[in-house]
Amino acid sequence: MTDIVRRRTFLQSIAVGLAGLGGCSALDESSSEAPRLVELTALNLDDESHTFHIRMELDGETAYRESKRVEAASPDDPQGAVFTEYPEKPGAYTLSVWRDDQGEAEARTLDFAAFDTECLGVEVKLGTHGESDDEPNLAIFQTSNCAVGQ
Repeated sequence: MTDIVRRRTFLQSIAVGLAGLGGCSALDESSSEAPRLVELTALNLDDESHTFHIRMELDGETAYRESKRVEAASPDDPQGAVFTEYPEKPGAYTLSVWRDDQGEAEARTLDFAAFDTECLGVEVKLGTHGESDDEPNLAIFQTSNCAVGQ
């Protein structure tokens, strides 16, 4: 799959990914094991192209690192990328995300250990929010609803 995905292809891949979450339903609700990552996507809602940088760490060691350039969005056509080959084994990962015009020290983070679920889906969005924002904001959205698609 190419790094840059048109809206329709991107949305279709999300639908396939959500259907795949059906096998993630928790069999043992009392499990305290950290979740496994089942989906990792980026969505550019900004009118400029940007590179999304992703790093996953486990016990202070980098377990995954990838960057993808996502083209500029038009008002009716956001652009996205699907990240692959990330670790699939459950773990207390820390996910860090930053955009091309930021340093790694300015990364947004998501701590998998904070979630009491079997699996986790993550979408990173970049865009402006509010009337006077000229600078695009980076946000991490997650879902722990692994029963989707059942």
